[in-house]
Amino acid sequence: MKRGADMTELTYGLDELMIDAMARELSGEVLVSSVTAFGALAGLVAKAFYAPDLALLSSPESGMDVDITPTLSLGQFFAFAQSGVAIGMEEAFDAIFLDRFRIWINPAQIDQWGNVNISAIGPWDHPKVALVGSRGIPEDTSHLSKLCYYVLDHTRRSLVASVDFRSGAGNSNERRQTLGQIGSPSVLVSNLGTFDFKGPQGSMRLRSLHPGVDVTNIIEATGFTPAINPDDAIPTTPAPSAEVVAFIRNHDPLNLRHMEMNKGNASGSLLEQAYARELDLFPSTAPRGL
Repeated sequence: MKRGADMTELTYGLDELMIDAMARELSGEVLVSSVTAFGALAGLVAKAFYAPDLALLSSPESGMDVDITPTLSLGQFFAFAQSGVAIGMEEAFDAIFLDRFRIWINPAQIDQWGNVNISAIGPWDHPKVALVGSRGIPEDTSHLSKLCYYVLDHTRRSLVASVDFRSGAGNSNERRQTLGQIGSPSVLVSNLGTFDFKGPQGSMRLRSLHPGVDVTNIIEATGFTPAINPDDAIPTTPAPSAEVVAFIRNHDPLNLRHMEMNKGNASGSLLEQAYARELDLFPSTAPRGL
């Protein structure tokens, strides 16, 4: 199910397939945080359908185990029920250091060893694009036993032979030898398939293909050759149930997952629609002056 593929026979979208695949990766008594619509929805689906012991954070320094929905407000999410346990950045980092924290990270670049970049595209001394900086990824890639990545535009620009800047350590460098396996990459969900890092020497390996995608699509869209088993050994990514699809749509009334997937003029139009919808649904918290 490639971007733009015929979806007429499907009862779910690529966004919902990916969110469900992401949700299935979460488990245990851990905090789940996110700064993206996809990550937040994956946490909600996981807790509702697959992993009830998860504790969800609406955003850093907000509420734990609250009913959240992606909105434009507060930069990230609006918590409907602030009766949850208050938590700050200190507690969040304590959870990271104790391996009781999970987050879905959307890197600008990821290579075959799971090194990731969210800092800069191009040479460090003269980058083409300056990004948000490494933020908490160094801590994540040195303390978490489950490290999850997702990419919405699987191309040779995002899945690269070598990242321009290493924000987080993968499996290929001397730092990983020092750290050991704790913090090593676990899974990547892209808009073409799912991958793990169980290839030779910890390299990226194709785990499943999304409906409508074949191995040729993967090879053409990837800046390196991932480990790939024969076609007949590669399963199709499981489809989300009707209940999961309905749940995602109900918990994303502004369709911010669609805005996250689209760029350019389409994204601008979706932003206008989301803003108008938020004014209608959440008038007391909606941002003003957009």
